[in-house]
Amino acid sequence: MILGILIATIAVLLTAAFRYRRRRITRPFEHTYIVITGCDTGFGRLAAEKFDSLGMQVFAGCLLEKSLGELKDSCSNKICPVLLDVTKQDHIDHLLNAVTREIPDGLGLTGLINNAGILGPCGITESLKSENFLSTLRVNFFGMVDVTKALLPLLRKGKGRIINTSSIGGKYGAQFLATYYASKHAIESYSDSLRRELYHDDISVHIIEPAGFKTDKLLDPKKIEEDSNKYFRTLPTESQEFYGIDLLNRTNAYLRNIKEMFDNKPSKVVDAFQHALTSSHPLLRYKVGKGASMFLAMTYYLPDWLMDVYHAYEFPTAGTGR
Repeated sequence: MILGILIATIAVLLTAAFRYRRRRITRPFEHTYIVITGCDTGFGRLAAEKFDSLGMQVFAGCLLEKSLGELKDSCSNKICPVLLDVTKQDHIDHLLNAVTREIPDGLGLTGLINNAGILGPCGITESLKSENFLSTLRVNFFGMVDVTKALLPLLRKGKGRIINTSSIGGKYGAQFLATYYASKHAIESYSDSLRRELYHDDISVHIIEPAGFKTDKLLDPKKIEEDSNKYFRTLPTESQEFYGIDLLNRTNAYLRNIKEMFDNKPSKVVDAFQHALTSSHPLLRYKVGKGASMFLAMTYYLPDWLMDVYHAYEFPTAGTGR
């Protein structure tokens, strides 16, 4: 009895100590140089402003020129906004030059947060072409690959950390968002491969897996509705008759309603960025947002056929009366 209590007490103390060490921030914020992509809005903008306020040197990649001025207005004079379309090599080269100029000799890059991403074309998968998948992959995946490749020498020099923004959609697939989910699955596999290759280089790779957030402009029901209607009209008549226009109406209504269930605290994702970047014991994966851990646990532990049944009844289905 006493031995059991002693073992349980030691286990609790060790668990508490591990959690404390894992959460403890040990990296100093001065002389911290980080690159964040996708800083126009959303998680990227919030992260750039947060890390700038902590005294870090932030290179904030923005797709739009107007975002450069907005960041300069909202941040300190240390912020370094850079025009960055991750699909353009000349933009990536410009980013690399800007970072190289600013980092003092002998120092390297502390972190890279790959956050740039788009939802991509949406609709019935049969209505989408390979170009629709490629347009999403170019931003969400190939852009991440190219930016990381360009900055790896500086990350190696700084023993830095790579933080890749994926999604809970990187662990499963669901109807009408095939291009987006495909890109997030690619990010998961790429990150795992890269992390294992860089294991002996003192560069770690971490994956952020957010659930849906109300303030995230990525899942825009209006865009999804416009896309699904547009691509639906490209289907052969036989396929249009099979699916039925009612399917689109019910799907759009479903997506409008489900967004109301999303998390409304995007700061949770920024907190995950910060922990991955600065903690002495960062996690390899961060499941962030309302329901993220539960849904991923369902995907992991439940058989595929049962998840198929769940999605079949959760989402509208094709065909009149089905």
